Amino acid sequence: MIHAMRYAFRPAAITLRQGEPVRLIFITDDVPHGLSIVDLGIDVNIEKKKPGQVILTPKEVGDFSGRCSWYCGAGHRGMTFQIHVTQ
Repeated sequence: MIHAMRYAFRPAAITLRQGEPVRLIFITDDVPHGLSIVDLGIDVNIEKKKPGQVILTPKEVGDFSGRCSWYCGAGHRGMTFQIHVTQ
């Protein structure tokens, strides 16, 4: 489970294995957030009391960066998330 909050994701990075399906669940307790990681096809909305989820099977090895896709306040630009995909 990944917790979105002003102005961070906790954890801020995760490691996945190439070819292994995973369900990512996102929650927030404060304001709506979102996560967009274009290179992995992730675009999820995260609303208070309504978890967002993504089912993902990474096809490529590498580091993939994303950021909050809903404006959530002054620190919004620094709200980033990283997915590391290994073999």
